[in-house]
Amino acid sequence: MKRRRFLGHCAATGLSAVFCGRSFGRESGEPSLDAGIDATELLIADPHAHPYPMQGSRSYDSSTPTIAIMKKLNMALCSFSAVGDRAYMRGRSGAPFADTKEQLGKIKQLEEEGQIRLALKSADLQAPAASRTVPAGLMAIEGGDALEGQLQNLDVFHEYGVRLMTLMHERDNEIGFNQRSSSDGPLTPFGIHVVERMNKLGIVVDVAHARTGTLKSIAEVSTMPLVDSHTSPFPPGEEGAGSRRLRTWQEMETIAKTGGLVCTWPLAYSGRNSQRTTLTHWAEEIVLMKARLGIEHCGLGTDGGGGLPRLVEGWRSIASLPDLMAEMKKAGLTREDIAACVGGNFLRLLGKCLA
Repeated sequence: MKRRRFLGHCAATGLSAVFCGRSFGRESGEPSLDAGIDATELLIADPHAHPYPMQGSRSYDSSTPTIAIMKKLNMALCSFSAVGDRAYMRGRSGAPFADTKEQLGKIKQLEEEGQIRLALKSADLQAPAASRTVPAGLMAIEGGDALEGQLQNLDVFHEYGVRLMTLMHERDNEIGFNQRSSSDGPLTPFGIHVVERMNKLGIVVDVAHARTGTLKSIAEVSTMPLVDSHTSPFPPGEEGAGSRRLRTWQEMETIAKTGGLVCTWPLAYSGRNSQRTTLTHWAEEIVLMKARLGIEHCGLGTDGGGGLPRLVEGWRSIASLPDLMAEMKKAGLTREDIAACVGGNFLRLLGKCLA
């Protein structure tokens, strides 16, 4: 293992393996890991989710995380992601900036009510497990469309509390190209300014949904680690087939070389010669990613509340994390690997960006 990778691994596992030693009453049928790993003892952090009341689809998504679930798992942090291009997705003309600000206002209300505490600086990430009675919320935006092509709007969102932004979502925008686009290319001149300003302000650059050429350009411009907050690797020989939301190994290596993180999600799919339909498949995928990228570059991003068309069997929401952790252990991942993957790695990256 190279020295840089080894040091990164040590930092990840050192941060994530914080244990409170408290017992936790499990529901009937909920697994207890043989190694004594309790999900509530780890620093669990989900970098991409749309918690209630952020969930914005017309029909309720049962995978939507709630604050009650976060408390039950003793989560260290969960993303509260507003949808920056929601105005376009709903066929409305007009103002994604104002629409996104309205969504973010719901997070502010939760903070005012004392239901969450906003993670605004690196010190906000260091609460020990025993004192995490109020989960930390990471205010995020999925889709730089919310900026409406105005760099000053990025400063407005940062002042409001935003600390992570996914540069594009369901459409090409003023920043670059999305994964489902028939076109590809580097960041636009405006996009370059956006990434540079995000680095300076301390906003995590999320490359989820970014097309290959745009992703490469982001990696060349950013001076901070990148995160793809919700994706999965293409199965062998399936590149270019099926979901265009998956990543090639070359793309994931581009992210890892920035010191960044690739977070896998519970999307179920079937390829020509492969299946990703169970928690076992998901855990085996993480083992492969550890071998190819290094465990310090692996994470989990659930997209809870994001309306995924099909979930792997056994996954209902982030509440199913103990079941996934049990499968990760069966697949050969160590306690330290699991701790790093379910939150330690992202908290390390987030702390660096916020600093």
